[in-house]
Amino acid sequence: MFIRTEDLTHIYMPGTPFAAAALQGVSLNLPRGGFAALIGPSGSGKSTLIQHLNGLLRPTGGRVIVDGRVVGADRGETLRLRRRIGLVFQLPEEQFFAETLFDEVAFAPRNLGLAPGAVAERVREAVEQVGLDYAAFKNRSPFQLSAGQKRLAAIAAVLSLRPEALILDEPAAGLDQAGQQKLFRLLKSLNAGAGLTILVVTHHLEQIAPLVDTILVLNKGRLVMSGSPAQVFSRGEELRGLGLALPPVSEIMHGLARTGCPVNPAVFSLEEARREITFWRREACGP
Repeated sequence: MFIRTEDLTHIYMPGTPFAAAALQGVSLNLPRGGFAALIGPSGSGKSTLIQHLNGLLRPTGGRVIVDGRVVGADRGETLRLRRRIGLVFQLPEEQFFAETLFDEVAFAPRNLGLAPGAVAERVREAVEQVGLDYAAFKNRSPFQLSAGQKRLAAIAAVLSLRPEALILDEPAAGLDQAGQQKLFRLLKSLNAGAGLTILVVTHHLEQIAPLVDTILVLNKGRLVMSGSPAQVFSRGEELRGLGLALPPVSEIMHGLARTGCPVNPAVFSLEEARREITFWRREACGP
C-alpha cells in the first residue's frame, strides 16, 4: 500500500482546557495510482487528516506510513516526502507572490537547486500538464488570471516538483460549474495518464463520483465509511444522518426505491439511472 494511516489521532492544544480531538483512530489505505475522494461534514477533520499525509502535522497518536516508511521519523525524510506528496490548499492562489506565472511555478524547482535549463523544463511541463498555453501564460501575472486559471496555476506549482501523489483540499471552491468540470477532468487525466495517486477533499459529489475509485467519509474525526461510490451511496440514510447530500441522481433512485420500485439506489450517474429505469419499466409494463 502506497499511503496508509494506522490509528491516526490528532489533538489540538493537548494538555490544556482547550484540547480538541480532530482525528480519532483513523486507519485508511491509499493504493498507488488510486483516485479517492474524502468527504464529511464541516469540522469532521478532513483538512487535519490530509496535512498528516505529507508531514505538515505530526500525529498525537498512531502513525502515517508512505512506501513502508513512517512519516516524521526523520526530518530529512520528511522534507523529501513533501516533494513526493504534493498538497494543494483550499484557495491556494491566495498564496501567490511572484510577478509572473513562470516565477510562481519555478519557485519549488529553484529551491531544489536545479540548473536554469532544468527549471525551465519543469515549469513548461507543469504548465502544459494543467492545460495552460506555456507561451501565452508564462510571462503573465498570476494575479491577473481568471479564477479557474489561478487554480490551475497553483496546481502547476505543485506539479513542478513531479510528485507521486497529489492531495487537494476543496480544489473546486469558488469556481463556476464549467471551471469545476474542467478541474475534475484535469485530475482524472493526471490520475489516468500521469499515474498520479490523487486524494481530493470535496463536496461536489455529483461531479467527482464518476471519476474516483474510493470514497472516504469522516465524521467527528472518525472514518465512518470507506468503499466504492456505489457502496457508499447505497447507504443514503446514513449519509443524510451525517448532514451529507447524495448526488441528485442517487437521491432520485433512493426515492424510487422507497416507493417499491426495484431499482438500484446506489446508482449515481445519469446513464446508469436511465438503464435502471428503462429496465424496470420494461419488466413492469412490457416492451
